[in-house]
Amino acid sequence: MSKNLRDFTKAVYTMDAVVNRVPQDAWDNDSPCEGWTARDVVGHISGVFNAGADMIASGEMVPPRPVQDVPDPQAVWASARDKMLAALDTPDTLQREGNFWFGPMSVDQLISVVLWDPLTHAWDVGTATGVDPKLDAGLAQSAFDTVSSMRDGLAKMGLIGEATPVADDAAIVDRYLALVGRNPAS
Repeated sequence: MSKNLRDFTKAVYTMDAVVNRVPQDAWDNDSPCEGWTARDVVGHISGVFNAGADMIASGEMVPPRPVQDVPDPQAVWASARDKMLAALDTPDTLQREGNFWFGPMSVDQLISVVLWDPLTHAWDVGTATGVDPKLDAGLAQSAFDTVSSMRDGLAKMGLIGEATPVADDAAIVDRYLALVGRNPAS
């Protein structure tokens, strides 16, 4: 197992831990993602994971499409989570090359790039619903390093927001969240 797969899997289960603790009456709370509820965030990340699994299987670009009908966010997320993890559990998957969302790369490289998505959205859902996402500092550092090198492109694509101010000596989790346009003080 590569470090990227370990980190990605840990980020997936960070999101999973948040989703599974959300009170049923909190899914329609506004999230830090403008115009999205916690339910919408789960529809988005589930769509990303479904497309990612299809892309990993085919090696061809599959654009993410949010899951629009999310009556049971926990079930929708569990299905997408399982689909992605099953795709990654196929022999020799990590070395497979493909034309993925950020250009030609291996699956191992792809998951190192998209690690930020479940990590960030775990915080979004947690913030919306009052669930502490317990973001791991090591994962935040990995995501910070990756996003820092791609920040301008990700922002132009509308995948992250404008960076928010944070102290230079802030904890890495807060620095990461600020980098992707979140206000860690909220």
